[in-house]
Amino acid sequence: MKQQNTDLLKKVSYLMPKFIRTPLLEGLVYSQVNTSDYDKTIGTIIVALMVLAVLSAVISFPLLHNILISLALLPGVFFIAFFLARSILSMLADSTAVKIEKVLPDMLLLMAANLRAGMIPESSFLASIKPEFGKLNVLLNQAAVEVQGGENFVDALNNMANRTSSVFFRDTMRIIGEGLRSGAELHTILENLANNLLQNETIRNDMKAQVKSYSMFIIIASMVAAPLLYGVSSFLIGILDTVGSTATSTTNIPSTSLGAFSSFSLPHISVTLVVVVASINVVITTASSALLNGILNTGKAKNGLKQLPIYVAIGLLIFLAVRFGVQVMFAGQLGT
Repeated sequence: MKQQNTDLLKKVSYLMPKFIRTPLLEGLVYSQVNTSDYDKTIGTIIVALMVLAVLSAVISFPLLHNILISLALLPGVFFIAFFLARSILSMLADSTAVKIEKVLPDMLLLMAANLRAGMIPESSFLASIKPEFGKLNVLLNQAAVEVQGGENFVDALNNMANRTSSVFFRDTMRIIGEGLRSGAELHTILENLANNLLQNETIRNDMKAQVKSYSMFIIIASMVAAPLLYGVSSFLIGILDTVGSTATSTTNIPSTSLGAFSSFSLPHISVTLVVVVASINVVITTASSALLNGILNTGKAKNGLKQLPIYVAIGLLIFLAVRFGVQVMFAGQLGT
């Protein structure tokens, strides 16, 4: 029975189009998800997304009483959930790439030291495999198995590069492969690569320090200032609507004395509508600031997705707290 379920999940994975299956496969490989069968894992994810889409359609029908909207929710919820799953895997892959890049210079220097000690490239590579390298050690072990199994050393390096989303790691393996083919002094190339990677890390840290002030400004403006203003303004609009309604119903002015303004009246704006619109604006503002901070800090907007729920939650809490505080303050003054 278990084997049949596994085969069914694999078939689901194979039946998916490339634009769905390929990103999921790359995300699982790049993030080093601990699984022995990627197709089974992809099939499980797809089935879970389908079940979620069907449940959303079934639950929405008794609430909306519209079969067309319920049917439209099937593909809508599926692709939204697929986008979120893909984004999560992409962020995990980027996190793994960062961990690999941090220890890559140490691995290169160790391999260069082994070469200077008289080892051949394959032996120096195998001797550089250390548990302390963490995520990088997983790639090194996979390449070592291929080399010991008879795979060409350069091809093993290329295969290892294709298992991560790190551009620095891919370029490093490509340069090492070209150095092996050309017969250059590999230990010198490795030392230069390690020094360049360390310099790049220093430059990136300096850039992060420089943009930190911009990030703080965006956080304060979007998570504090904007919800505060929306909270106060939405409450004041409610007061004006109440005052306008009261004035219209209690004031008795002859229409002839008003002339051209006899038909003028204050527009009625629902307080509920104002609160909903303000809440949507707070969500949009805070979500945009999270993505913008992701661009400023890492160069990729998707890296801001992990902060997005926190930004939105804090913005909405400040908005609601300000509305409640202003309401309590005005109620106290009116009571006195």
